[in-house]
Amino acid sequence: MIKNQWILLFILLLFAIITPAQAINPESLIEFERHRQSVNQTGMMVLGGWALGNIMTGSYGHFNTTGQTRYFHQMNAMWNVVNLGIATFGYLGASGADPMGMGISEIVREYTSFQNILLLNAGLDVAYMTAGFYLRERSKTASRPDMLMGFGNSIILQGAFLFVFDVVLFFIHRSNASVKLYPVLDMTNPDYAGFGLVIGL
Repeated sequence: MIKNQWILLFILLLFAIITPAQAINPESLIEFERHRQSVNQTGMMVLGGWALGNIMTGSYGHFNTTGQTRYFHQMNAMWNVVNLGIATFGYLGASGADPMGMGISEIVREYTSFQNILLLNAGLDVAYMTAGFYLRERSKTASRPDMLMGFGNSIILQGAFLFVFDVVLFFIHRSNASVKLYPVLDMTNPDYAGFGLVIGL
């Protein structure tokens, strides 16, 4: 009899400390991940378009101009061979993942990792522009001023484009997350209310 009373007391105590919790809405997470991948695909297409345009105009300018303008086009073309490779692999990577097969931890990890990469890239873009201005300054006393001035102007342009590209992409993803990801993870949001077991000790 005493044993049964203790069991009953334990059950009552357990229900007393059970509080409503928030359920993860899998449909919202899948929608978030699909949108994130779509944005990445569009971004890689923009980067690829910029790269192709620079490669074509840079190649033409290299053979049809002289002086610092020639070096400017030359660097634009060479720089964007790398951009084109990044855009190609980035597009294929964004289109290859299946959101239906991803768990919440993987979705959050992919989002966080990519945001960190964009911030790191933005810092590198500032370094590129700084290097470009340095080359411009060095051209004033260098033996080959046209080359340094042309290369410097090109690197400033490429760094500025990439900085805008990375920052815009970062904030697009952040905006998407604030609407479709953060509310799902916010356990106080009533829109995603469910029932869970939370034992407060």
